[in-house]
Parts: sequence; C-alpha cells; structure tokens
Amino acid sequence: MKQLVLRNTIYERIYRSLGVVCIVMVIVIILTGDKSEWPFWVQIISLLLLGLVFLSLDFGTLVNRLTVDKGELTVRWYTKPARIIIPIHEIDEILADENFVRIILKNGRTIRLPTGMLEFNEKRAVRKFLKETTGF
Repeated sequence: MKQLVLRNTIYERIYRSLGVVCIVMVIVIILTGDKSEWPFWVQIISLLLLGLVFLSLDFGTLVNRLTVDKGELTVRWYTKPARIIIPIHEIDEILADENFVRIILKNGRTIRLPTGMLEFNEKRAVRKFLKETTGF
C-alpha cells in the first residue's frame, strides 16, 4: 500500500482559529451566563461540540489523502464529501495544471482535485505520486 498525505495549511489555520474562537465563546458564556436556565446549557454544549469539530479539522476530513492498494486508487480530498475509489485499470489519463489535477476515466467521467491552494512542492508530490502509482 502506498499513501500520500497532504495537509492544506491555509484551511487548517482557518479551522483551528474558528475552534479557538468557539472555545473562547464558551468561556465568556460561562462567566456571564445564568446557569439556572436551559438555553445556557444548550449554548455551552453546542459551542463545545462545534469547537471540537473545528479543532479536529472536521475529524480529519480536511486532510488530503491518496492511497493505492490492490489496484485501486482511493481519493480523500478536502473538497469531496466522501472517499472516491477508482480502479486503476479504469483510468484513461491524468492531466495536471496549476489549479487542478484531472483524472479522466474510460467512461468519460472526470474527477477534479483542486491543487490551487497547495504549495508548489505539494502539487509536484501529487503529480509524482499519481505518475508512479498509475503509470500515466
């Protein structure tokens, strides 16, 4: 199994700062709120959960991950809501430019991976990984 893991540092900073803001809001609400009313506890619990989601980078879904195992390419990208599993023999070609890596399948379907927000060496690593593992 080969795997390439990339972290989008810009999104990571944004999400982590939003998590810190939520935790600070929890502290402010605790200090200024009325603990005997139920909306106080709803706010505390919801902001704590939201802060945890932001601090954990949406439980790891903002981490870009390309994995090749047993003839299948698994794509977990920060813009995709779920994993995409592509059999390598179904790939027709792979195109890359400054903003996207396009994986074109034999049935005509195109999978776009946005790389515009990644650093130059990370873009090159994606292209190199796909070239080595798929042969395109």
